[in-house]
Amino acid sequence: MTDQPAPGLLDKALSLLPLVARAGTCSLTQLAGELGLPLSTIHRLAQDLTRHGYLIRLGRGRYRLGPALLSLAAGLRLEDMLIEVARPLVQDLARDCRACVHLGSFDGEMVTYLLKRGFGREKIFSAEGMQLEAYCSGIGKVLLAHLPAADRARYLAGGPFVALTPRTITDPARLDEELTRIRAQGWALDDEEILTGLRCAAVPVRDRTGTVIAALSVSAGLPAMPVARVADLLPLLHRTANTIRDRLFGA
Repeated sequence: MTDQPAPGLLDKALSLLPLVARAGTCSLTQLAGELGLPLSTIHRLAQDLTRHGYLIRLGRGRYRLGPALLSLAAGLRLEDMLIEVARPLVQDLARDCRACVHLGSFDGEMVTYLLKRGFGREKIFSAEGMQLEAYCSGIGKVLLAHLPAADRARYLAGGPFVALTPRTITDPARLDEELTRIRAQGWALDDEEILTGLRCAAVPVRDRTGTVIAALSVSAGLPAMPVARVADLLPLLHRTANTIRDRLFGA
């Protein structure tokens, strides 16, 4: 009869791989310290993972990710998994908010709409797969706000920013202030900035490390979307974004 892993040991073994991924190369001593496991246990786990090709042993007892992970990941894209997980949740959110819901990601310097779910008879010009400028949309402003500082500065220096409506923020300094505020408060408002008569609120969708990988928005025409209603919808938006994260990456 073979010995069974102690409860929780599989979790620790799986936690080992992202630690190595983030570090590039890692020693067993470092892994033991990070995971709070005895060095002998880490050594046994590393041996098993190396034997199956998930780790490669380098000189001086250091390890890096192995080729077996490439075969597992072949043909998989995070974006495809995100869409599959989020689609029913976006549908439910549109129904609960009685408004149009979008899920979007940053592609180059543009927002790509990955998902759209409308509600009722209201027609909004967007479509799945469509790309729009980031600076004037709720989703775009969320994604810009969470860029690394150097990437944000490069984007802001790359104008000019065209005014799509009288309310579009086109001044780079003002836009930078807006993005800083959005990052601090955790959500963005497109207040008729992309289209007159349309208001939109957006929140970030994060991975397990807290990195923003997409943004989720709810949109409706005026007067159906007063600012007071935005405040009521934000908890639903945040809850759905967190559910997407948990289903995609594990709670």
